[in-house]
Amino acid sequence: MIGFKETVTVVLLTAGLTLGHTSQAANTNNQPTTSENNNKPVVTYRLGDKGPMGGKVYYVDDSGEHGLEAKTADEINTLNWNDAVTVASVYSAGWHLPTKTELKILYEQRHVVGGFAKDDYWSSTELDSNSAWIQGFFKGDQDRYNKYSKLSVRAVRAF
Repeated sequence: MIGFKETVTVVLLTAGLTLGHTSQAANTNNQPTTSENNNKPVVTYRLGDKGPMGGKVYYVDDSGEHGLEAKTADEINTLNWNDAVTVASVYSAGWHLPTKTELKILYEQRHVVGGFAKDDYWSSTELDSNSAWIQGFFKGDQDRYNKYSKLSVRAVRAF
């Protein structure tokens, strides 16, 4: 169970992060394309477009209608794994800490999204009760880290 001090820390982090990401999302320019099909508007996306929830699109399927978007900036502070999972999910609408695979794709498309530190980033994929997988954004390596380590965090969501 999280103690009072940890709860206050997460709430304060969340408030500051939400304000920061809201202002950054407002500065994106790319717009998806829309077409009519059977009286239903179809929205398609390309890499680098502004996603449906204001993130940057870093993966799209063959239809262009579905994919993954990432927040436009890292969380303000490095976080341990438990805090990273909590903070990444506070944006609602499906935002979460990326899986090991989603994070690998994000690393491969880091130049499309931008703003990454040459640091290690948490994934939501656990190895065991004490460690989780990370993605290095300096050399591209994936490894496991102790969950108490403080690393960078970037929330993602599927659309």
